[in-house]
Amino acid sequence: MNDLNLEAVGSQPRGFATGQAKQATSPYEAKYIGVLDGIRAVAVLVIVWFHLWQQSWLQPVVGEVINLDWLPRHGAIMVDMMILLSGFCLFLPYARHMVYGDKNPSAGTFYRKRIARIMPSYYLIILVTLLCFALPLGEYGGDMGAMFKDLLPHLLFVHNWFEASNQATHLNGVLWTVGVIMQFYIVFPLLAKAFQKKPWITYWSMTAVGLLVSLLISKNHMSIDMGKYVNNTLTFAAVYANGMMGAYIYVSMTKNKEKNKGAAILATFTSVAMIWLYKIMCDHRGGYGNGMEQKWQVDYRYLLSLVFLIFIISTIFACDWYKKIWDNRGMKFLAAISFNLYMVHQYIAVKLKEFKIPSWQGGNDGWMTDHGWAWGYFILSLAISLIVATLLTFFVEKPLAKLILGKKED
Repeated sequence: MNDLNLEAVGSQPRGFATGQAKQATSPYEAKYIGVLDGIRAVAVLVIVWFHLWQQSWLQPVVGEVINLDWLPRHGAIMVDMMILLSGFCLFLPYARHMVYGDKNPSAGTFYRKRIARIMPSYYLIILVTLLCFALPLGEYGGDMGAMFKDLLPHLLFVHNWFEASNQATHLNGVLWTVGVIMQFYIVFPLLAKAFQKKPWITYWSMTAVGLLVSLLISKNHMSIDMGKYVNNTLTFAAVYANGMMGAYIYVSMTKNKEKNKGAAILATFTSVAMIWLYKIMCDHRGGYGNGMEQKWQVDYRYLLSLVFLIFIISTIFACDWYKKIWDNRGMKFLAAISFNLYMVHQYIAVKLKEFKIPSWQGGNDGWMTDHGWAWGYFILSLAISLIVATLLTFFVEKPLAKLILGKKED
């Protein structure tokens, strides 16, 4: 699906450059890990569901038998899965160097691939949002200073650090995640080299940064704006560390490992158990108290990423029938468009509701009692988001990525 070897937020490598023959063989040595497509796709779809639920309040409840309300209600924390997957996928070639002696990616190649993966669609979305909506609709009130305070941090990928370009942005609220990811990209080659030389020191140093910053934010939650600090880049340092360590653990486990039916059954059971544990953590987040969900995120970000990591590794080693749930054509397609789907879905949903498309009966709050509107709005928002994401992926991202990267790389 991804012939450009763009192991980033919305994709993973089909192949790593290798400098020498493999030193060991294993049925688990596949350089492309198919189940990661499904995991990424589901993570993004849950986030999409969360944002559409926020706008429609369409409850996923069927009688007294089925109640999936916990999934969209706590869907925001699936962003942590996206960031964990980024660290996991990016470190895989470095982990293969440590375990199998494969060639390390060069820093230049790494940065070119990051630029090719992120910038084309990201900058186009900002341009369209600014010129077609924010400025024509007068969302800055004619204040060009306010517009530049919003725009410039987005262009430099530091927008999650400033209130005007984060909480008060008119350029698509979900893009803060791209800022976090890009900030890690800048230092990632250095982190990767440090991890290769001193894995445990690097891991615990990154983890300490994440835990200490999270603790500081949590301790001061009554005196600060949690919305401004909960997604601080430094709080994700521990998540990224778990992703990198997870990649190293996975590649180490593949060396000389043969498939074992009993181990696969255990891995499948573990994967399902992690889904159940995730549900328990969602319930715990809900029980933290009204308005305290963001404090829960900084309090449990590290533990949540460990649950996600165990889920990822166990799913990779699970039974073939179970892996098919995560690794199939549908999941591959959704994974291919997932990054663009993530970037466009919330803005589309918000603008459709703002423009009253579809329309509803009653006054400004008539949507709250119009159940038919909720379904129509949900389906329309999802359909338009999928179409726009598909167009961006195959007519913007991939063609421009080829131009940026030049010849196809192995």
